[in-house]
Amino acid sequence: MRVGIIGVGNIGGIFADRLLGELEGLEKLYLLDRNQERLSNYSGETERVVIAKTPGEVLENCTHVIISVKPQDCMELFAEVINGKNSSPIIISTITGIEIALISRKTGLEKIARIMPNVPSAIGRGVTGFVCSSSLTGREKKEVERILRTMGEIVEVREKDLSAVTALSGSGPAFVFVIVESLIDVGLKMGLSYDVARELILGTLGGSVELLKVKGNHPGEFRHLVTSPGGTTIEGIYSLEREGLRGTIMKALFDTYLRAEEINSELEVTHNGSSE
Repeated sequence: MRVGIIGVGNIGGIFADRLLGELEGLEKLYLLDRNQERLSNYSGETERVVIAKTPGEVLENCTHVIISVKPQDCMELFAEVINGKNSSPIIISTITGIEIALISRKTGLEKIARIMPNVPSAIGRGVTGFVCSSSLTGREKKEVERILRTMGEIVEVREKDLSAVTALSGSGPAFVFVIVESLIDVGLKMGLSYDVARELILGTLGGSVELLKVKGNHPGEFRHLVTSPGGTTIEGIYSLEREGLRGTIMKALFDTYLRAEEINSELEVTHNGSSE
């Protein structure tokens, strides 16, 4: 398998590191980025890494090409793709708001997957939502899944649901980090050291998540196991409900979803109005 990455920024760089470390059968990894400093990290991987000079070089030599550029840069790239030589790799796009149909129309390529990974992918513990065009065969889809699994878990979704995936898992880690920070801060307020509070919170969160995954119960069932009549936990839960925590979290995630939908609509208008 020969994989190319066009755009070696945050997500592209994570892909590069994960593929080099985890993808069995990786023959070559072609990397292309305008910022040469980003590529200097891979100068020691001379046997497997090729620093490409043009998009055409990546497309001509790779079986799969991950495109991880900003939406405002993608049309220029697509123009270079369609004007290139006869090559037809499978495209894996991380570009927000650019639908499979538009990518296909602008590049002339048919085998396309759209994905939404997240930051924990850097340690192989991410979750990636993905959708494939109908033109991929079963075997080709399995190959795409094998690439994505180097980042962590994968969840197949409908293309119209990618905005929801963006809100829940793409932006989700930022909300988790804010919550963790607040929990550590209250530990400090109660007199614990930062290190002790951090260890307690991370262990509690990690263990609770693992319990849900292993047992499969609804979260409410475990909440009731911890909640004794007239005890400390119910007092805290009462305070959370009184302050509207549940509604606040739901509103934050839904606002994120609405913004993702808004961005998608803006990009659709912009790019559909561009010259063919």
